This record gives sequence, structure tokens and C-alpha cells, in this order.
Amino acid sequence: MKKNILAIIPCRSGSEGIKNKNIIKLFGKPLIYYSIYFAQQCNFINKIVVSTDSKKYKKIAQRYGILPTPLRPKKISKNNSLDIEFVKFELNFLKKKENYKPDYVLILRPTSPLRKIKTLKKAINILLKNKNIESVRSISEMNKTIYKAWKLNKSHFLGPVIKNDTKFKEPYNAPRQELKKFYYQNAVYDLFNVKVLDKNLLSGKKIYGLKTDENIDIDSPRDLQNLKSQKKNFINFKKFIKG
Repeated sequence: MKKNILAIIPCRSGSEGIKNKNIIKLFGKPLIYYSIYFAQQCNFINKIVVSTDSKKYKKIAQRYGILPTPLRPKKISKNNSLDIEFVKFELNFLKKKENYKPDYVLILRPTSPLRKIKTLKKAINILLKNKNIESVRSISEMNKTIYKAWKLNKSHFLGPVIKNDTKFKEPYNAPRQELKKFYYQNAVYDLFNVKVLDKNLLSGKKIYGLKTDENIDIDSPRDLQNLKSQKKNFINFKKFIKG
């Protein structure tokens, strides 16, 4: 049976690190363009929504072929707003106005513009073939071990972030190569079964970690500077995503 896959591109205004980050021009295109075009080239995605609180952003999305949905309320578009809030808002509208309910939801953040269709297909196949998996999240290996990370209390005494489950009495003094690897979520691919929303969750407890090479995350002016090394991939974006 064919599954309905909804892509939501979150694009709120009011970013602090970079003004109007989601629509900043990047190699001649607004940043949001790259996520929109990517989603449009995935023939297994049957609906694309840009979730925004800005009329300006909404017009840009329309320019690239995205049919408008209502602006999301400011109360769920703050710096500390949760992703589950805009997801529920968009799903409620689609259910009410179009009687549309997806089986899976894919969040494509504009701040992670370099993606590959074959990687997303892999993520979707993992979710489709394993009913016990609730979501797939892309991850990258941390370049530092969390065993050497610390909490600092008010008296400036250090405490380990993670419980010691190694063979060493003091893992923070052990060679990094002898310690387990750890991973961080790189925000490139977030895919989940809508059933997790019934538990008021977005990822669930059974999360599959998909290691990816695509791990660009634009959050600061320095990140924009670092993108110069990726200029070729952006200039040849239409070819890159199919590579």
C-alpha cells in the first residue's frame, strides 16, 4: 500500500544569529529554495508545506511553487517554541481543510540545505520495512568524546556528564581511541511515523540513527563563511542532490 509522506519545511522569521536566516541569499538563491527544490525532486513525497509566521516568507515559498497554508501563530513561532507545535498546527489544518492525513512526516530544515535523494530514500525504506521503528534521525560522529565533557556546579566543582561504563576508573584521562564513539543529531533528515504524535511525542522512543556525510547546519555568520568550501555543490545543486 502506498504511504503518504508529508514534507514540512519550517521557516519562521525572527532568527537572532543571522537576520532573516531562512531567506538569506546563498549563491543567488534564498536559503529556503534549496529545501523546497529538494523536496520537489523527491517523487515519493506527495505533499510539501512551508510552515512560517511571515507573509514575506510565504510569498517566497509561493514563488517556488508551494501552495500557501495559513501563517502559523506567533505564539508557536518563538525562539523557545517546540517543533511539535508547528507540526501539529500544519497537520490539523490539512486534516480539517483537505481531509489529508500523512502516514509519515519529514522535517526539512532550511538551515541544512545540502541533502541527497538517495540518503532520504534509505531513511524512508528503513522506516517502512521496520514497524517497530518510530522515527529515523540523521546523525554525525562527534569529534570529541562525551566522557571528557563536564558539568560545573555553583562551587565550580566538576562532575562527569555521563556515567562511567568503561573499563577505566577515570575515562576522562583515558585515550580517546579507547573510548566509545558518540553521535549528535545533525538536523539534515528528521522522519517520523505520525502515530508518535498520539503520545505527544515527535520522535518516539525507538529512534533509528542514520549516519550521514551531509551535516551542514547554518546557525551563525561563521557558518556562512565556512560554506565557501561548498560553493561548487550549491552552484551544481540540481546535480548534487542526485549524486
